[in-house]
Amino acid sequence: MTDNWKSCLCNVNEKLSSIFVNLSLRSEAPILSKPWLLWVWVYFQAPRGDGLSDGREAPTLFKIEDALDPYIGPRCRAIPCGRITTDGRREFYFYGETREGLVPAVHSALSDFPEYKFDVDYREDEPWEQYLNVLYPSAQDLERIKNRYLLEVLAQHGDVPGAARQVRHWIYFSSDESRALFRHEASNAGFTVESESYIDGDRPFSISVIRKQSVEQEAIDATVIELLRLAERFDGEYDGWETPVITQ
Repeated sequence: MTDNWKSCLCNVNEKLSSIFVNLSLRSEAPILSKPWLLWVWVYFQAPRGDGLSDGREAPTLFKIEDALDPYIGPRCRAIPCGRITTDGRREFYFYGETREGLVPAVHSALSDFPEYKFDVDYREDEPWEQYLNVLYPSAQDLERIKNRYLLEVLAQHGDVPGAARQVRHWIYFSSDESRALFRHEASNAGFTVESESYIDGDRPFSISVIRKQSVEQEAIDATVIELLRLAERFDGEYDGWETPVITQ
């Protein structure tokens, strides 16, 4: 099983939250042999005003996380799936084969952190609803994560994100009619159709559109979400973007 941990900011129960989740589990979820959702909530000593963790407390929180895994994993035959930082606490989530031994395992793991208050609990979650519906990012948040990764790659090559350039996007549709409707709306939004083609697959009608802009995080996120929503209106699938590196 591979790991692909990514983070994103969002709202959970109307509270600002930072979610750190293993995206690789999505292709396997639910794992029927691990039907027990196990969790530990650790409360901060000095949370920020928005409820997230202060940087000065972060090293200790990482140590707590490192301490939990070796106890809960073997005792409950569990795997970590994600964590939520919100409302003055960090919530650690696992899926295990059993709940037996969870409480003593957590008490042992956190014995070196007596200054921290914590809660521990469990429930049966065979369909992995917590992972699929809460921890795993929405379609929009997933695109924001992808954007951030691509911007990091561009930065490694000396890209200047504020420089305007042509940005190319790909979208796929199940019918030529849906693609035509998208084409019309995208053109009205200032995009230029660069190419169209037919390929094998569930959505064989592809289209590539371009528009000149900067690729600063907020700007590219707004464009991608705009195209994602537009594609969804016509049962299409947005499939990413590319741009040349601009160094000056």
